[in-house]
Amino acid sequence: MTFRDLLRLIAANLKRMKGRVIMTAIGVVIGTAAVMVLVSLGAGLQKQATESFGGGGSLNDLKVQAPQGGGVRGPMMEAPAPEASGRRRTDDPVLDDNTLEAFRQMDGVVLVTPIESLQGGAMLHYGELTGYGQIVGVEPVYLETLEAASGDLTLHRGEVVLGAQMPENFHNEEAFRSNRGMVITAGGEGQATDLQDARLTMALERYSQDGNVSGKTIRLHVGGVLEPVGWRYDYTAFLSLRDVVELNSWLQGKRLDPGREGYQEVLVRAGSAQDTLAIERELINQGYYVQSDRQQLEQAGTFFTILQAILGGIGAIALLVAAFGIANTMSMAILERTREIGLMKAVGASNRDVMVVFLGESGGIGLLGGIGGVGLGFILNLVLNLVGRSIQLGDSFVGMDPDAITDIAHTPVWLPLFAVVFATLIGIASGAYPASRAAGLSPITALKYE
Repeated sequence: MTFRDLLRLIAANLKRMKGRVIMTAIGVVIGTAAVMVLVSLGAGLQKQATESFGGGGSLNDLKVQAPQGGGVRGPMMEAPAPEASGRRRTDDPVLDDNTLEAFRQMDGVVLVTPIESLQGGAMLHYGELTGYGQIVGVEPVYLETLEAASGDLTLHRGEVVLGAQMPENFHNEEAFRSNRGMVITAGGEGQATDLQDARLTMALERYSQDGNVSGKTIRLHVGGVLEPVGWRYDYTAFLSLRDVVELNSWLQGKRLDPGREGYQEVLVRAGSAQDTLAIERELINQGYYVQSDRQQLEQAGTFFTILQAILGGIGAIALLVAAFGIANTMSMAILERTREIGLMKAVGASNRDVMVVFLGESGGIGLLGGIGGVGLGFILNLVLNLVGRSIQLGDSFVGMDPDAITDIAHTPVWLPLFAVVFATLIGIASGAYPASRAAGLSPITALKYE
């Protein structure tokens, strides 16, 4: 029997019991669609997490802190216990100017720049509006890879560059309280305040050991506003490194010299992913705490892979139920076609030929159900994404940029093919026992069967 003859015979047999095949295939359709939808939901969650991961930072960026900085040590490393006095041990590495220069000499390093956070609470004021956010001092090179929505990112003395979401954080506190939490900004309800070239004031408070409180007001000019990048930048106000060092000196009541005493944090950027891994290991070996988005992204990827496997397994249970339906259909076909099987053997068909015919029929049911399930899965994913978009554009998300809305279900390229192949294999496996029974029938007994 040639392959073409085999396909014709299988197609004719499936067409002959069309009603039963359709009902059996519907079970496979539902199971395949369940696998498609559940795995797509897991992939959609992974895509959303990956796209927003790291707050816009590059995967080649390493955030380095000295041990006393309380950073996150690299993989397989544990942070040493802090000293009871809270002071740095003399043998601890320090992120001073000499260390930064040594970092710049490392192979694969393309950028090394210090980062200093404001070591005290601060409120930003614009007229009657009050804003909050992280205040960070950086060198202009830190912002070179980012884009400005307005203004420029030069960071002169007395200038501030705001993250994309910072203007939305400015609100009238009295109106906020009187309107039960409804944010009222200068631009109107739910609208961001245009702060480009605005003159802001920053209020600082310092507490002395004797309990006295002293205040200081800093005037800032908004030199630029960043394009949306990610949470690490969007909710941050960037000042020049020198400005923040001076403010920290005032807050602590002593002159600070981080170039000699050590910076809070240093950004080390590698030229490639391979360089990033090598540099990260080297810095950890030197005793520094290292935090990289690459580490966390790999961990997140592992988690979502497991999640997709679990969701796919839940969907596969429906396919398992459908498998019993295929096995039942093929068992009934043996009883109805016993004499036909005997005739096939009488004219020269071998046990292998009979088994291949029945396996082909069960596999055909799985193939048809798989194709239908993939089509149904695409439709259900489309409906889920439409519902998700309508919810995100609803009243709870007033002011959301439509371009920022993401699909909740994402179908990987490999999933449709995998679903069809898996459904076909389930069909073949389900027909294995009925096919072996058909192949084992005696020709004489089969021909006498009534």
